[in-house]
Amino acid sequence: MKTIKLLLIIFLITTQQTYAQRATDNKNEIRFIIEAYSKSVIDRDSTTFYGLFNDGIVTWCAALKDRSQAKEIEKKGTKLVGSNYFSGSYKGFLRSLFRYKSTEDKFDNIIIIEDGTVATVSMDYSFWANNKMTNWGGKYLSLIKRDGKWKITSVIYSLELTDYFEQPTLKERQKISEPKRCKIIGSKAGDAM
Repeated sequence: MKTIKLLLIIFLITTQQTYAQRATDNKNEIRFIIEAYSKSVIDRDSTTFYGLFNDGIVTWCAALKDRSQAKEIEKKGTKLVGSNYFSGSYKGFLRSLFRYKSTEDKFDNIIIIEDGTVATVSMDYSFWANNKMTNWGGKYLSLIKRDGKWKITSVIYSLELTDYFEQPTLKERQKISEPKRCKIIGSKAGDAM
């Protein structure tokens, strides 16, 4: 009986460690994708950048935040500014970088949630062109593990224009985002959210 209990404990510990290792490996692979994304923007490396994305349809959209939109309307007028929403493609985004001498997409405050097959990444970003920050906001990636490799399936982000609003420090942004994070404790499938 003691032998069975000991074997059961060893099995449970080994299983738990194996699962923890897989989760760590997945998060490290996803972090590598985020780093490759950022480096590809700096280097304008289309081969690497395009390879990060899933084959087929990939969602790429963004919205200008309300207060930047209001400032743009105040400055240029409603007719000229139009909608705060836009969509495009990751290929179009990379091609647009060539109009600048230098570009960089910086990320911090990164949170990765994954189950081994699908993942979401939320992060703060700042976009730099010609060594000057032009916009910042929240960026959200969805990924799928396809044939053993993580691929980005969607990029959705908000924009705040630095012409009007400076990006708060990381510490300030972490304070702001903490109340917005939802923690569901003790919920069961089918519970109302």
